[in-house]
Amino acid sequence: MRSLVVLAALAVTVCFAQDNCYINDSGFTCCNKELEASMKGAMGGGDLLGSADSIQKGAESSLGGKFETVVALDDFAYKSHFKEGKSCKIEKNGQYALAWQP
Repeated sequence: MRSLVVLAALAVTVCFAQDNCYINDSGFTCCNKELEASMKGAMGGGDLLGSADSIQKGAESSLGGKFETVVALDDFAYKSHFKEGKSCKIEKNGQYALAWQP
């Protein structure tokens, strides 16, 4: 069992596109701690569009540039191209959010 854990950790490390990427508390890949904090602060309530708008505005104001966001009630898969490690996916209160700078 111990060797499986080590192999899984190795596989995750190899998959990261950038050195600053990590697995966050939600279990998803995130590549910017400031973006993750901004997303967590912006999410709240049951309004998905409101959460997406808040995340986008918060990310654009704190990190600069344009950001794209997706918020859903269920987990989803994604593949994205992002700029300078500015990409993050989190889960908070049953909402799943992804933000990235194209």
